[in-house]
Amino acid sequence: MACAPIGLRGVRRARTLKGVLLALVLVFLLCLPLLVRIGTRLVRHEWDQIAEQRAAQRSEGPSIERVAADLRRLRRQLEARENQPGSTGKGMKMGAVRVAYVETLCTACRQLEVRPPERVGRLQTPLAEIYRVECELRSRGLDVRTPGRVGSG
Repeated sequence: MACAPIGLRGVRRARTLKGVLLALVLVFLLCLPLLVRIGTRLVRHEWDQIAEQRAAQRSEGPSIERVAADLRRLRRQLEARENQPGSTGKGMKMGAVRVAYVETLCTACRQLEVRPPERVGRLQTPLAEIYRVECELRSRGLDVRTPGRVGSG
């Protein structure tokens, strides 16, 4: 008979444990919508912060020093191609370099608040427009000519 009371205590403990576990599960299930809502808000907040950081990085673009270096490099390439005797594909290569140069000029114009060059068609920009923009950029402190070669251009 000594075994019966110990068995009843074990059964009572098991029932109490089951009751506590059931209560914990019920509390968790009742709090689950709140936890999901909080988790969703946290994820959305993080998502928005990442999106804002990426938008800021995109809108900034390259530094003006980087743009100036690119402009000088592209202008040197244009001058070298223009002065190069006739070679195969010279027109296409010059056209590609000129388009890259004009695109980089437009980037500099946005950064220094200068009116960008006006284009005739999609790919053609008159030389007068390029010279106008170079002059305006020079007046704003950005000389696209290679340092030391002031007389050319």
